[in-house]
Amino acid sequence: MKILVLSDSHGEIASMARAILEQGPDAVIHLGDCVPDANALQARFPALTIYQVKGNNDWRDQTPERLELSLEGVRILAVHGHQYGVYSGPLRVSLAAREAGADVALYGHTHIPACERTRDGLWLLNPGACGKYTPTCGVIEIANGRCTCYNAPVETGKPGKGE
Repeated sequence: MKILVLSDSHGEIASMARAILEQGPDAVIHLGDCVPDANALQARFPALTIYQVKGNNDWRDQTPERLELSLEGVRILAVHGHQYGVYSGPLRVSLAAREAGADVALYGHTHIPACERTRDGLWLLNPGACGKYTPTCGVIEIANGRCTCYNAPVETGKPGKGE
């Protein structure tokens, strides 16, 4: 299973659509800023499962701020990150993930891609921002109950299908 992780799209739906076309995911997790972008993406790719949490710019939206998923035996905690002080680092997100029994902690907010695996095996993945400037995304690949995470650029020079 391949999961595309997006965050901080801030109205740039075309970049997210390109990421989907480039990566060919089985599911997408959008980490907020902005929830309407994820909804528009769902309308554009209705057969694709899209999970989402709200970010600090989605304050009126009723989408949850935190999501715990289990996909093919891998437990995932997804948050935007502002409520965990991620500008100071991912420590509070990693503690919340361990408390939730997660294998992967996803967070955004900083617009800076980051991916690391801690000594105890927890993946910390920030996909960066799929908005303007240099859009990036995160990828989780799951096979046999194990996962690998990484970040990838979103090609901006290639128009995607339907753009």
